[in-house]
Formats: sequence, C-alpha cells, structure tokens
Amino acid sequence: MPKSRRSRSDNGPVVGVLGLLTAAVLLGHTLIPDAGGYVSLFETFLPWLWVAIAMLLIAALVVRRSAFAWIGVIAAATVWAVLFVPALLPRHEAGTVSLRVVSENIDADNHDPASTVNSLLKRDADLLALQELDSASTPVAEKLLAPDYPYRYVVGTIGLWSKTPLHGGEPLSLGLGWNRALSVDVSTGAGAVRVYEVHMASVRPGEYQKRDTMLRSLADVLDHSSAPRLLVVGDFNSATTDREFRQLERSVHEAPTSTFGFGYTWPSAFPFARVDHVLTRGLTAVTSTVLPANGSDHRAIDVGLR
Repeated sequence: MPKSRRSRSDNGPVVGVLGLLTAAVLLGHTLIPDAGGYVSLFETFLPWLWVAIAMLLIAALVVRRSAFAWIGVIAAATVWAVLFVPALLPRHEAGTVSLRVVSENIDADNHDPASTVNSLLKRDADLLALQELDSASTPVAEKLLAPDYPYRYVVGTIGLWSKTPLHGGEPLSLGLGWNRALSVDVSTGAGAVRVYEVHMASVRPGEYQKRDTMLRSLADVLDHSSAPRLLVVGDFNSATTDREFRQLERSVHEAPTSTFGFGYTWPSAFPFARVDHVLTRGLTAVTSTVLPANGSDHRAIDVGLR
C-alpha cells in the first residue's frame, strides 16, 4: 500500500473520535461545569458546530476507507439535525394578529438614531420596545414616536412605547444595583397583557455573573407572576441554547421564527447569534421575523401575537 494511502487510513480513528466527541458535546453540554462562564458563552454559539461537522465530513471523504470515521461523522450530523433542524424550519400559526411588538437594541454608539427609530416606526407595531437608549437617542425617540405612540414608559436606558394605555409601571433591577428592566401592563382589545422589557448585562469571557444574576432573578419573577397573559421582550445577551437562558422556559416560551433560519440578530452586519427575544405566556405567536439592518449593531425583531 502506498505510504500516502496508509497515512490517510491511519487518520480514520482520529476523525471518528472527533465526530463522537462532537455528538457527545451536543447532547451533554449542560453537564460540563461552567467554569468562568466560558461554557455558557460557548453554548450561545452551539448551532455553529455544523462548521466543525462539515470539516469532519471533508476529512472522512479523504479517509474514505475508514468506517469508524464515517460512524463518528454520521453520529455528530444526526444529533445536530435532531437538535437544530426543527428550529431552522419556518413555523406559521393560523389566526389574525391582535398584538404586534417590535423590539431592538438601538445601540448607544448609533450615529443616526433618528433613522433607526424611523425604520421601526414604519412597522406600525402596537408596542415598540427600545433598549440601550441614552441622553442623545431618548429625546429623538420621544419626539419621533409621540404622534403614533401616545403612551410610553421609560426606565433608564430602556423604554416601551404603546398605542394603547399603559398601567402600573415598575422599574426592576433584577438583582443589580441599578434598573435594567421594567414591568408594565398594556391595555389591549382582549384585556391586559403584562409586559416585561429587559436589557441583560453583557457577557464576555470571565465576565458573566451580572448577566446570570439578572436571568435568575427574571426567572423567579416570571415564576411568581400571576398574569395570565405575559410578554417578555428585549436584549437578553443570551441564546436559547445557553443553560442560563433555559431557566426562563419554565414560565415562558420563545416565539418561533416564520422564515428559514435561526433568526440571528447580532451583530447586524453579519448576525451569528440570536440574543434578542420575545417570550410569551398565554399568547400565541402568529409571525416572527428579523428585520434588516438599520444602523444599530443589533437587528430588530417583529412578532405578531394573538
């Protein structure tokens, strides 16, 4: 046997083991201790393991005579498909939209917040949730939105604008020393809906405790909320594949996307993570789409509910 062919075959077990390890990580990543928050951050990008699987597939083609290599690759690809293909496929619910909400982190470094706000205004949503407002963008948003959204509730750097009355607004710190969230009831034709708007603390390697504290506090608030219809919206700085995010799903659920794909929202130029969400209880998502880039470093989400 030529040396090159023999060396290729010798790599078969390596490819097979890497494939099986990838499958094991996909299945059991929550069992890995989250030292320093690094595993939680990795879980945000878990769907991108398809890249590693694709590379293993190419390697398996090179060592095509290794059955073990193919076993590993097929195992990894199968697990990935079971976990993520359903999320890729568009979902549609029957019914007429009775409450439409648009949400976006408009970016504190946005050089043209007026253009960003105007692009959202065109969506004609019933509720408009903005995060990362500052001293420059807040008055711009208030001026532009006032004619169509006479009701608003702003807490620090987040704000909710509504076409119908808001009641019982309350700032929420969610375990921090300053307010990064709010709670307010919005009147709709079918009755009141409790809305929670949030902007979770950022998460970076070795810097994750504040975000995790907020997520745990929010999960506790939602668990004890008696509101029959509930909406949680904003920038969570976390994906649904993140172990810290999953505790929210005890009480609320993500609105599935209406288009093919994972609905990534950040960064806007080339999104590779969905960190902005609309979560519901007692409401059904009819449509859920990610909007085009509009000057912010996040992309907005537009969700129609009934």
